[in-house]
Amino acid sequence: MKITIEIMASYVGIGCMSGSSLDGLDICCVEFTGDRETDVWGYRIVKADTLPYDREWTSRLAGARNLSGEALIRLHVEYGHLLGKSIKKYIDDHSLNVEFVSSHGHTIFHNPAQSYTFQLGDGETVSRYLDCPFVCNFRNKDVAFGGQGAPFVPCGEKYLFQAYDICINLGGIANIGVHGSKGYDISPCNYVMNKLASDHDPSLTFDPDGRIASQGQILNNVLEKLDSLPFYLQPPPKSLGAEWIEENVLPILDTTTYKIPDLMRTFVEHVACKLAEACQSAKLMAGKQPSAKTMTVLLTGGGAFNKTLVKIFRGKLEKLKMLLNSSDKDTICFKEALVFAFLGLRCIFGEPNVFKEVTGGASDSVSGSIHLPVSTANDYCLTYFQKKKTII
Repeated sequence: MKITIEIMASYVGIGCMSGSSLDGLDICCVEFTGDRETDVWGYRIVKADTLPYDREWTSRLAGARNLSGEALIRLHVEYGHLLGKSIKKYIDDHSLNVEFVSSHGHTIFHNPAQSYTFQLGDGETVSRYLDCPFVCNFRNKDVAFGGQGAPFVPCGEKYLFQAYDICINLGGIANIGVHGSKGYDISPCNYVMNKLASDHDPSLTFDPDGRIASQGQILNNVLEKLDSLPFYLQPPPKSLGAEWIEENVLPILDTTTYKIPDLMRTFVEHVACKLAEACQSAKLMAGKQPSAKTMTVLLTGGGAFNKTLVKIFRGKLEKLKMLLNSSDKDTICFKEALVFAFLGLRCIFGEPNVFKEVTGGASDSVSGSIHLPVSTANDYCLTYFQKKKTII
């Protein structure tokens, strides 16, 4: 009797993420195991770290929106060198056998309403340091299709986090994904809290465990202004950028009028309320009845370590009969970098990695620009990644 054993192929890659909170470059080396025909996938994080930016780079990235065209192009290339050197050193230092690298880049402009978005980190410059394909520039194609160019994480959630009903990531901006088919940006998050923490104590880059927030009182008039921002009345798909936060949120949080602990506590309440509202909307859309299985919510991102925010959010979820789940520390910290590695893999395969039902684009798309290593043959991507099932 002939026995056929199907063995899923594995692919090892690196995903890089630099968020608006400016806490550093997340690097996640991950092994994906899957079957391209059935599109069933799993993952194992091999190694992951955050490489903090020094003060000079933090300042340069924070001020990039104000640069002239020429200075921005120069920074685009110089940041590409920084990425390339950092990734190569990470690979060498940890003796990683990597088949591809993907990078979100660092968002400087994001204005899909006017059909543009820009992520820093020139791909050709980065690829100069690598011996494998490098994928970047994930957002522009979706914006060209009329989409928001965000969020992209629901693609990874669809294939890698099927066990959860809802996935929420608390990065510089909080976003939600529902079964990988719906997703949008909920509200500002760490971008604002990190700034308030730094204003409160220049030695801080974030609010450790939410301690500053825990010492404050809710300012109801400020909370009302935050809750009344027109963005929250817009239906999905929708996304946020640093420009919007700077223009609409920070002026409300007036540190010259109010104590920062009170502003922090008020903002944390605002975020928790918006997270709960998004979960309630997802529950209603799913048509969950009181007797139905309890919906589970996975919380990831740096904000998941803010004990004050998580406690308030958990309490609101309990009232909605929803369960907040945790995961391993690496997944909590590096989920977005992990997902961008997966987006890069799908780009190399020529498989859709951006879904119109999430972003509002006119079409699903295979997004990402592939930059080949200097030493490669022209058919590198076509041959190196065409792994087939092994038949015994």
